[in-house]
Amino acid sequence: MRFSFFDKNGRVLLLTTEVRSRDFDAVTCSPRADGFTVLNSLGIASIAQAQILSACAETIRRNEVCVLPVGALPDCRVFLTPTVRSLQPESRIEARRLMDDLFLASQAVNPPVASLLITHFANVRLYPDVHVLGVLDSLKSLVGRSFGCLGVVGIQLREEHQKDFLANVNEVFSGA
Repeated sequence: MRFSFFDKNGRVLLLTTEVRSRDFDAVTCSPRADGFTVLNSLGIASIAQAQILSACAETIRRNEVCVLPVGALPDCRVFLTPTVRSLQPESRIEARRLMDDLFLASQAVNPPVASLLITHFANVRLYPDVHVLGVLDSLKSLVGRSFGCLGVVGIQLREEHQKDFLANVNEVFSGA
């Protein structure tokens, strides 16, 4: 699925779930380095495991986005974004806050990020409706401002969640 949105300056942002064949300037994942996780699957060899574990712990403790050092991956910036654990309605607000922070951080690094992959939903079995709505709320708020250099946001989802995602996009962006 692909959706295009325009910011106040007329710049286009592509939101896509078609992420298999696309390269991204940056990836964000949960701050978990224990076991089979997206972070571990990235194969970050340029940073000591102790430093990665410390960054994860600090990200969770502060409940804020962390940017790993340049070169963590050769061609891609890595952001750690805390996972919202609750599925209560108020979690939507927390998910939006974290995504607002992520989008700001993605434009504060040098060079600013042009394409960002969000991996938080890649392996979830139950569709996290309130969390996805929070991400989409944050994207919608960018429409009224500026996307900066951000031109593509990929969201990694399981195939069985595509229909729910489409319903969420329609809910948030209807009338936008």
